[in-house]
Amino acid sequence: MKILIASTSNVAIPSIERLLSEGHQVTLVTLTARPSGRGNRLIPTEIASKYQNAHKVEDESDLQELLRNQDLLITIAFGWILKEETLSIPKFGGINLHFSLLPKWRGAAPVQRALENGDKVTGVTVFQMDSGMHTGPIWSQLSFEIPENCDAISLFQALSKMGGDAIVQSLTKIENGELPIKQVGEASIASKITKIEGKLDWTQSSEMLLRKIRAFNPNPGTYTQFRGQILKIIEAKPSEYILRPGEINQFGATGTSTQAIQILLLKPAGKNEMTIKDWLNGYKPNTGELFE
Repeated sequence: MKILIASTSNVAIPSIERLLSEGHQVTLVTLTARPSGRGNRLIPTEIASKYQNAHKVEDESDLQELLRNQDLLITIAFGWILKEETLSIPKFGGINLHFSLLPKWRGAAPVQRALENGDKVTGVTVFQMDSGMHTGPIWSQLSFEIPENCDAISLFQALSKMGGDAIVQSLTKIENGELPIKQVGEASIASKITKIEGKLDWTQSSEMLLRKIRAFNPNPGTYTQFRGQILKIIEAKPSEYILRPGEINQFGATGTSTQAIQILLLKPAGKNEMTIKDWLNGYKPNTGELFE
C-alpha cells in the first residue's frame, strides 16, 4: 500500500519502521523547523532529525499536494485537525494512531492526563479521521496495563511500540473491505498541559503530587519556588515523614497534606540537573524552611 505518514514526534518511529519492514511504500511528512528557545533558533522536528528524506510542509495545501496518488494517510502526533477535503484525497482516507482507549482522553495530552488521573489501564487506538477531534470510528484498539510508578517517558515508549501492531491490524481490515466501529462509552478530554499546571501545590496529597511529577516531566515539567527562584522537580518518591505542606527536612523530604514525598532529582534555575544530596549541600535550607 502507498502510505503517507505525517508526524512530528519520535513516538511515530516504531510504526514507521514496522510499515517499512512490511514492504509498504511509505512517504514521510513533517512540519518545517520552528523557532524555539531564547535565541529563536530553528529547531527541526524529531522526525526531520531522524529521516532526512521527510517532506516538510508549512500548511495543509502542501500536505494535500503530497497526498495525491496515495492510498492512505496516517497521522501520529502531527497536531493538525485536517479538513474533510484533505482526508478525501487518499483512496482510503486518513487514519490516526492515538495514545488512549478512545473515547477516553480525546485531545492533545492523553498519556499525561491518564497518569495524572491515576488510570490503571490505557492503550492505543487507530481510528478513521473525520472533521472532529478524535471522534471517528475505530479500526483497532490495544490495551496496556500501566505499571506502578510509570512516568510519561516510559508510557510513551511502551505505547509507541504497540502502535505498529494496531496499525497493521487496521490495514488488514481496510484491505479486506471491513468497516470501522463507532466509538462507544463516555468521552473525556485530555487538554494540552499549560506551564502553570506544573506548579506544585504542597497542600495537595502526596499521591496527587507524585502523579503530576511523573505525568508532566519532561514537558512542561513540574516546579516549585525556593527563596524566590524557580526550582524544577524532576523525580520523587513516597516518604514516611510527616511534615507541614512545603516543609523541607534535612534529607530533602517535603511535606504535603498527607505524608511527605522524597525529592530525588531537581534543577535550580540556570543550573544543571542535580541530586537532592547535591542540592542540599549547596543551598542548605534552614530548619522549617518551605518550598513556596
